[in-house]
Order: sequence, then C-alpha cells, then structure tokens
Amino acid sequence: VRFGGTPKPARGTRALPGFARTLCAISMVCSLALPCAGTTNPTLVKTAKVSRADVIRFVALPGTLRANLQRTQTLLDFAKITAPFPGIVTMRFVDNGAFVPAATSGGAQNAAMFTVMDYTTIRAQVAVPELDAALVKAGQPLKVTLEALGGKTFETKVTRFAHAIDEATRTMLVEAELPNPELALRPGMYATIKVGVDRHDGVLTVPVEALAMEKTSAFVFKIVGGKAKKTAVTLGFNDGVRVEILTGATEGDPVILVGKATFTDGQPVQPEAAK
Repeated sequence: VRFGGTPKPARGTRALPGFARTLCAISMVCSLALPCAGTTNPTLVKTAKVSRADVIRFVALPGTLRANLQRTQTLLDFAKITAPFPGIVTMRFVDNGAFVPAATSGGAQNAAMFTVMDYTTIRAQVAVPELDAALVKAGQPLKVTLEALGGKTFETKVTRFAHAIDEATRTMLVEAELPNPELALRPGMYATIKVGVDRHDGVLTVPVEALAMEKTSAFVFKIVGGKAKKTAVTLGFNDGVRVEILTGATEGDPVILVGKATFTDGQPVQPEAAK
C-alpha cells in the first residue's frame, strides 16, 4: 500500500473502499514523515497492518495536542497578576522568589498578594449616635475636617447609611463620597465629620462655654447690675459649638462664658467683651 496515494488492491484480493478512506486519513496525520500524494519512488512503498483503534487515535491526535496547548497557556496566564482596575499598590505581601500556594489549598484561599487602591473618590464613614440616627437622610449636608491637612474642610452630602443600629456601639454607620482628583485625601485618615441632620433658622443660641450643668438641669449666668444672676434655661439643638436656648433668656442678654470657672448667684463681676 502506498501512503499518500490512492490505495490499490493486491493481486488476488478485493478492494476495501472503507479501509482505503481510513488510510488516506492516516496519510494526512503522518504528512511530515511520509511523501506527498502522487510520489512514485518505489523505496517509499511500505506495507503495514493498522487497527481501527490506532486509526482513531492518530486522527484525534491534533485535537488532543491543541487541548493540551490551551491548558498550558491557561496555566501560564495565571502567572500574570492583573488588577481589575487602575490604582496604586499600597501593600505587598510577597517578595520576588516567594512561594505562592494555589488559592484552592487550605488557608491560601484568603491569602492576598497585593492591596491595590483607587482613591480618586474617597468614602468617608462616621458612626452617628442612636439618638440622632432617626434624623439621618440621604442628601443631607456633611462636612469633613482633617487636622492632618491643617484643618481643611471638605463639603459633601450623605451618600448612604446603614439604617440599622450596631448593637455593640449603639451607633449607625453613615457614608459620604468625596471627589479626590489630586489624591490629597489618603485612605485611613481620621477626620471630624458633621452631619446636618436638622436646621433651625432664626433661633437664639449661646456658646456651649456659657452653660453650667447641674445633673440634668442647665443654667446660664446673666449679668444684671454688675452681678451674676443664675438663670435656668431650656436647651434645644446642640452642635457642639453653640447651643439653642428655647426658654430662660432673650436676645441681647449678656451672659458669662463660665468655662471651668465657678460662679455663685449674686456674685459681683466685671464684664469684659469676649474675644
């Protein structure tokens, strides 16, 4: 039988069309080692016995090699670590030459190689006390002040909040997003955050230093006739700097900034303008 040509039956035998087509398939698989179709060199004529299983195996060989190549390429691609987004590597957990186990083995499932951050937008988080949690709404004004940046204040709005109270801290998580195109804000910075949960316009307020607290009662010391007069007041909103006075004082009343000093009712005082 000649590989690469049309098989001819030997003398005294019958032609086998099915087997002839099979031998043609073999000639295609072995084209690198055997002559092309139409070769007449008598030294290239071989006689062989080929089983049907061998024919199937040889015909399927290119597909098997192709599958093995794809598998090897896939494994090789795992050696290249690509971040799903552009950012800055802020933490590295491996060094050159370090053994990195497969992520499918034991504790390696949670083992990170790098920490990559994109902080062109910063998410500010603040824990709002339970008493004020019910007042928080999305879109409320929010101010972020950072001592690390010289007390610089950034203004934004409440983006989202947890709705639920943390049972351990009795606070509710509130988040706001801040544009950070110049990367001046760094992840992990501490800040003072104020949320505008309520707004009172045209109300009477005094500095918090003017309050004198006795248990649950609040007082201010007015200046009447050169003497300190202790007066009970009802408090409203308190933002930590100024406190709203609902009753007990009127606009224009001079009050003493008590601070840590101690005063008594009727004590003579020499008033000075606050600086």
